[in-house]
Amino acid sequence: MAACRICGNDEGNRRHFPREMMFGWRDAFEYVECVRCGCLQIAQVPADLGRYYPREAYYAFKPPRRKWMPEWLRRLRHARTRHFLGQPSAAGALLARASSFPEHFAWLRYCQATFDTRIVDVGCGAGALLRKLRRDGFRSLLGADPFIEADIDYGDGVRVLKREVQDLPGEFDLAMLHHSFEHMPEPAAALRALRGKIAAGGTVLIRIPVADSELRRRYGIHWMAWDAPRHLFLHTRASMAKLAADAGFEIAQVIYDSPAQHYASCELYAKGVPYVEHPRYRPGKGALAFSRAQWAEFERQAAQANARGEGDTACFYLRPR
Repeated sequence: MAACRICGNDEGNRRHFPREMMFGWRDAFEYVECVRCGCLQIAQVPADLGRYYPREAYYAFKPPRRKWMPEWLRRLRHARTRHFLGQPSAAGALLARASSFPEHFAWLRYCQATFDTRIVDVGCGAGALLRKLRRDGFRSLLGADPFIEADIDYGDGVRVLKREVQDLPGEFDLAMLHHSFEHMPEPAAALRALRGKIAAGGTVLIRIPVADSELRRRYGIHWMAWDAPRHLFLHTRASMAKLAADAGFEIAQVIYDSPAQHYASCELYAKGVPYVEHPRYRPGKGALAFSRAQWAEFERQAAQANARGEGDTACFYLRPR
């Protein structure tokens, strides 16, 4: 049995054969489960991995919508941002009450971000989140993704570079990896590179699927976050702790954020339904759709799993040691 590429263990490791189910191609791939650190890792990266990221269909490559805002609206939006980041004002509070709380503000507030925080989004695709952050008022924004066709300059201070993390210019206060870390063939090398790019007191935010989760145990190879063969490594808390320590980081916090959609998608994968067809199973979408009561049950289970530290996705906050 192959040795674990995270901790080196080569005794008692297990083999699994999940299938490609995002597009329903159903190719089977061998993964190794390390019995020491729990990490799931593809046994051999496909030579033609690029074909599993079809540019016309893969969600991360879709260009974000361009939105124009008048200056007065921009200033109001910035007031709302300051409020969400912990700098209250009457205008910010009013706008915050009139809108939902965008998920990214929870991450930014934990990292004590300000408009001047130097932010890089690694593996950001076309840079949709960076465009949102620019509209929210953040000024120092850079993206990196080796799979885009060419560098992108949106002309408003947001750029996305076609390059690997080790080739990024400059230093950053916050590096974000939103479901990109599991796609990297050399996660240890990527973290070491990030350690050299993070300023003193900075943060690396890594959001990933978690292999030591209730959903993965329940559904096995039908766990939707397996996403073979695109997800090359599926980590556990133990494997992330080792990677972080080896790269010179400590894990400051782990927050589980498994969504109800993952529970629904696991049910559908077990029935052989590819991910591209899952939107039509949302409540209210027709005769095949889940009922609202079923969806409420998925939401309840997800919330309980997250509270127990059993969610199948999590946000890891890493700080330099």
